[in-house]
Amino acid sequence: MSNNEFDGVRFDASTALAAASQLDALADRMAGGMEVEQVKLNIAPAGADEVSVSAAQTLNAVAAQFATAGGEGVNEVRQLAAALRAQAANFGQVEEESMAGFGAPTV
Repeated sequence: MSNNEFDGVRFDASTALAAASQLDALADRMAGGMEVEQVKLNIAPAGADEVSVSAAQTLNAVAAQFATAGGEGVNEVRQLAAALRAQAANFGQVEEESMAGFGAPTV
């Protein structure tokens, strides 16, 4: 038989804010890594022949797509951190309003 007991919702704003900071740090490391490695992704043609030039152009096009996707990934992680901070702030505000509504002293 299943247990359907529910102890309520628990939310620790300080833990959520710490997680948001860690996400920001991750985004910074990702951005830094992309910047450092970008130089290695630019390929010069091995020669002046058509095959070398075409291969270098293809590799550089792929590198540009990778850089764009990596930048979008960094932005997504930053947006996730911002959303988590906003939710933590909003949750705290709602809690204070709820406590005030019951006549309890706010923290």
